[in-house]
Amino acid sequence: MKRALPHGRASRRPTSAEVAALAGVSRTTVSLVLNDRGGELGISAETRARVADAAARLSYQPSHAARSLRRWRTNVIALLLYTLDSFYNAEIIGAAHAAALERGYSLNIMSAKFDEVQRRAYSLLSGGVADGVIVAAPPADFAADLKKLAENGMPIVVMQHHSPDPALQAVRVDLERGGYVATRHLIDLGHRRIAHIGSASQRLLKRRERSDGYLQALQDAGIAADPRLIAMAEPSLAGGFSAMQELLAQDERPSAVFVYSDQMAVGALHALRKHGVRVPEEMAVVGFDGIALGGFVTPELTTVDYSRADIGRLAVEAVISRLEGEAEPLREQVLPVRLLVRESCGGVRTVSDGEGA
Repeated sequence: MKRALPHGRASRRPTSAEVAALAGVSRTTVSLVLNDRGGELGISAETRARVADAAARLSYQPSHAARSLRRWRTNVIALLLYTLDSFYNAEIIGAAHAAALERGYSLNIMSAKFDEVQRRAYSLLSGGVADGVIVAAPPADFAADLKKLAENGMPIVVMQHHSPDPALQAVRVDLERGGYVATRHLIDLGHRRIAHIGSASQRLLKRRERSDGYLQALQDAGIAADPRLIAMAEPSLAGGFSAMQELLAQDERPSAVFVYSDQMAVGALHALRKHGVRVPEEMAVVGFDGIALGGFVTPELTTVDYSRADIGRLAVEAVISRLEGEAEPLREQVLPVRLLVRESCGGVRTVSDGEGA
């Protein structure tokens, strides 16, 4: 049974005593849980979850600056990802981990896919489990919580997308340019009925750069966008497979498709193979992300490539620069893209920086 929220707290900062009262535990337990020491000291998972939920409901946020004065740093950087089940994220995690170790920091990897997990992640971060945070493409509601942490002195870096707030730095890829270059390449190969498989997770974001680039390329070529040629699915192998099944069920099939990610594109290729559709003769396919897997499928996948390692490295360096009082990093660092043409689109093998498209 949930306890009622304390009265009259709207005009002042909530306290750990109020968190303890709401959760039905002691202040010591609150301190241990929010400092990520509950597990090692035998506090049950149910109690830890109750404390995290109470802290989130009260918007309890210990001062990061004051906490730093009371104790040494954790020398931990938290990395929050939408999903851990991704070839793409594996490369970023590896580079971020190496960059952190080189500077004497550890990396704490957390998944923040669902609202409840996001609230708990925020509570734990507020409690001091990390000195800085890197978060991948936060939805608007979670970005507001991250801004609170930033205002309390914690370095926050948004990764992969535009920063949702001026208080948060960003390390991102020029995704819209990538979507434009991929689609323009298919247009230049003579395709006019070009489909797009997008990620359903984009509904969480204010911007939808890959899709925006696709639509802009069609517009510039005088091709009317057809909503029936846009299929959205979860960003996974299975999602790409199901989206391609949807496109193939249409009376008039597309002749080419630009896919949100390489992982989804591999799933799409599997669907095409099961339906006996030859690639690229009957369907040209272009993916996005340049992951290694794309070079080991048949046909080899044409993709929009960029340095995943640079994303992880630059994000870590931006956090540490703030922590160590070094030169202030740029508010937004944008990585360029390049088109890596392989077999799946039917074009001539080449690598282009995309500037001419």
